[in-house]
Amino acid sequence: MSAFFDLHADPSLRRVLYLAAVLLIAVPFLQVGSQLWPLQLGNIQWRFGAANALSSVLLLPYVGLSLLILIARVYDSRGLSLTVGGLSVTLAVGLLASMLLFVLDALQLRTIVNSAMMKSFNTTTVRVGLVTTSFFVAFVVMAFAAFKSPRRGASRVPQKSDKQADEGLGLIVGR
Repeated sequence: MSAFFDLHADPSLRRVLYLAAVLLIAVPFLQVGSQLWPLQLGNIQWRFGAANALSSVLLLPYVGLSLLILIARVYDSRGLSLTVGGLSVTLAVGLLASMLLFVLDALQLRTIVNSAMMKSFNTTTVRVGLVTTSFFVAFVVMAFAAFKSPRRGASRVPQKSDKQADEGLGLIVGR
């Protein structure tokens, strides 16, 4: 691996990657939050629209968490890995609860949607259901990857002393 990608020797690159990951996670939720403010949890149409808006921004937080997992594996950082795992579990549980409420809201809204809008309503319902389910699975898989510790020394960069120690090993014949 070239020195250009050596995160151990470049703390400024590390800071840039941490900042990029945090921005990828936080900014989409802030944007959707500003669109959905003020909260109208008692309004079924608002909840349906909120689920639609939230399902459309899940890719960037997933990429941000994936970047954090990658950084955690490069540094063998168990704390960062556990933090990413906790965030992934939180997002997965939130998506599961959101999906259950969305299904109930869609069933209730179906009765008041007029026939001209039914095709658009059905398309939106299926899209939000598929996207939310896909990202639920993705965040569960990410949580398992984050909580599973890598093999001891698997991501460790070989040192010169390792090579010197290996030179003394070999097949012993004739003893």
